[in-house]
Amino acid sequence: MESMTDEQLVDLIRQGDEEAYRVLMARYQDYIYTLIYRMTLHRETAEDLTQEVFIKLFRSLANFRGDAKFKTWLYRMTVNLVTDYRRSQRRKPYEAILDKVKGWFGDRREEPEARALQKEEQETMQRLLADLPDKYRLILYLYHYKQLSYQEISDVTGLPMKTIETRLYRGKSLLKEKWLEVRGHDHHASKRSRAATLSE
Repeated sequence: MESMTDEQLVDLIRQGDEEAYRVLMARYQDYIYTLIYRMTLHRETAEDLTQEVFIKLFRSLANFRGDAKFKTWLYRMTVNLVTDYRRSQRRKPYEAILDKVKGWFGDRREEPEARALQKEEQETMQRLLADLPDKYRLILYLYHYKQLSYQEISDVTGLPMKTIETRLYRGKSLLKEKWLEVRGHDHHASKRSRAATLSE
């Protein structure tokens, strides 16, 4: 059963096969949890909403028509659920975000930039990513971490591909600007520290 496609499993679930539902849930549970965590930056919230997604999934399978990939349909359902949740919640304090956020591009180890980052630089990048506006952070996550295409991101978010392209470019630009600001500030602070030490 593990070798079946998503669509085959969905057909079995519609026929009342509980094992097929467990297989499908096991296949996507980690992916959905990670997606929600990247959107909420809160572990317990991600765990709770992941459960809600799969409850909603079970109740909504009759609405899956196969017009898009099952994974894309599930991602879209997840994004919509989290968006509704966040509308009902106050934004988490910045300190809480820094305490919860993990490295976004940690799985992209093949990239030279990722390999070159030292621990301190990785922590700085995590803070900068957490501080980006949500609309840029989500697109960066889906594109870089989940490696979705523009079309798939459009299917998930409901945004036009031109908007996705613009937000991805702007998000990268903002991240680069913030990175250069922080590194420049650190460089000057280090020079002042060395100068003060020499004058003592």
